[in-house]
Amino acid sequence: MTTFLGLQTLDELTNYYYGRTPDEIMKAGYTTGDAGAYNPIFGAIAWANFNLEANLFAALPKFVWDYSGARIFTAKGDTLTDKGSSNNTAKGGNVEGGLIPDSVKPTIEEVQFKPKTLVYPFEVSELHEHLVEGSRDDLFGSLAHQRIYAADQFKENLNNMLTLDPAVLANEAADDLTLLDLESIPRIVSNDAEEDAVALGWNDAFDPWRGTASIDRDSATTYDSTVNSAGASLTTSDVITNSTFTDTLSDIRIAGGKEPNLLVGGQDTYSEVQKAYFNAVRIQNASEARSEFNVSVNGINTFDGQGVGLHISTVYGLPFIPTKDSPGSTSTNAGDLFILNTSADKMAPNKPLLGLQVLKPILYYEASKRQQGWPFIVDSFVDRALYEMLAETTCRNFKAQGKVINILKGN
Repeated sequence: MTTFLGLQTLDELTNYYYGRTPDEIMKAGYTTGDAGAYNPIFGAIAWANFNLEANLFAALPKFVWDYSGARIFTAKGDTLTDKGSSNNTAKGGNVEGGLIPDSVKPTIEEVQFKPKTLVYPFEVSELHEHLVEGSRDDLFGSLAHQRIYAADQFKENLNNMLTLDPAVLANEAADDLTLLDLESIPRIVSNDAEEDAVALGWNDAFDPWRGTASIDRDSATTYDSTVNSAGASLTTSDVITNSTFTDTLSDIRIAGGKEPNLLVGGQDTYSEVQKAYFNAVRIQNASEARSEFNVSVNGINTFDGQGVGLHISTVYGLPFIPTKDSPGSTSTNAGDLFILNTSADKMAPNKPLLGLQVLKPILYYEASKRQQGWPFIVDSFVDRALYEMLAETTCRNFKAQGKVINILKGN
């Protein structure tokens, strides 16, 4: 149980923690401009004034790596040949006492996944670490300090990988380097029509798992997801409407036979979706309006009135998860709206249709004076640490995924 020290002022707090009084910190008879007269005191922890959220990484289901690949149906086994002359129909209707038609089967494609090695290293010199722990100098940057920031930064980097838009890459060489990262959702949830419309100059920009898988969206529509535009075509932009959203849901259901369960988009995407539904609710019948109220902020009250505005948590029952990393976002366009299905694959129990397959979860490693053999284990007088993960983004049903692109930022 923590004992209350009874500290009432900053002077008392400073004296308790640093053993110095304000008079000792600010020397009498000197100005703050005199060298050595003023000894500023800083906190050891640094504030991270950045948004390090990783919502898409957090929202995707994670499952254990067992197989480095999957089989995907690329064509239905739904057409029977006629065993004789009008013996049976293509769908299976058979003449009474007739011959049994030849067997049929779907076409199966093997898709290989390769785990990606994902790392975030950091370090501090032996001298710095000893000064942090064994002196009264005010320092920042020990492994303990960095460990907290690095954990959030590593997850943000993973989120950046998942939201990478191939359209922002300058050339194929730049795209090739990104193959070391987690496969991105914009590349997985795509189709040949989008690849043609974007026209980046190389034909495999929207082929996921390039180098290991044999997915080529130029050859057929086998691996196509649903990609609709808020504009009249895949090359034009417009504000998103309820009609665009419901039409896309319909297209996904028809193509994949499944109901999506997750919406993901940028904060600007979230804003545009709010606008699409705001007009429908902002004018209320006066008799139905809730009672007036006010809000207090640091003891200051607002005028009495009614709240306005709309926060969306779901659209047609689908949860909307906003993320700051927004593929497709430009000065004029909001980020793409992804309509995903991360539910379990009935063909592969305990595996989601879309998710992160993990061979090795995020682990923390440290080579420091706290470890036997330091400092020779790292061949220098430093304390080093890193976060590491072995994983890859996988998808077992492209048809169950979709997105809306070219969402114009409205007023």
